[in-house]
Amino acid sequence: MKVAIYARVSTDDKGQDPLNQLLELREFAARQGWNIVREFTDEATAKNGDRTGFKQMWADVAKHRFDLLLFWSLDRLTREGTYKTLTYLRRLTAELLLLKIQPSQENKTFRLQVL
Repeated sequence: MKVAIYARVSTDDKGQDPLNQLLELREFAARQGWNIVREFTDEATAKNGDRTGFKQMWADVAKHRFDLLLFWSLDRLTREGTYKTLTYLRRLTAELLLLKIQPSQENKTFRLQVL
């Protein structure tokens, strides 16, 4: 399976680094035996879609360059509200897998399907 990873940190939150998300997401993909074909990262607010990595991701979606998009949590993808988020997700031709890591809990994964 060809997998793309999307990681984002907000410029408003000082001291964050997308590498923390990338390491966990890479490890998860490796355990599944998946081939990571592309990583997209942004260090910007998710209040709009005007982010370089985000735009590149959509360009690759349109070209069917990966089968699954793996990201840390939904708020790492966008914070534009429910309607806009669902609009983005409906554009995906790939599956989505959301990996939510919480220190006090087990790793949890969520497979999202948007109808």
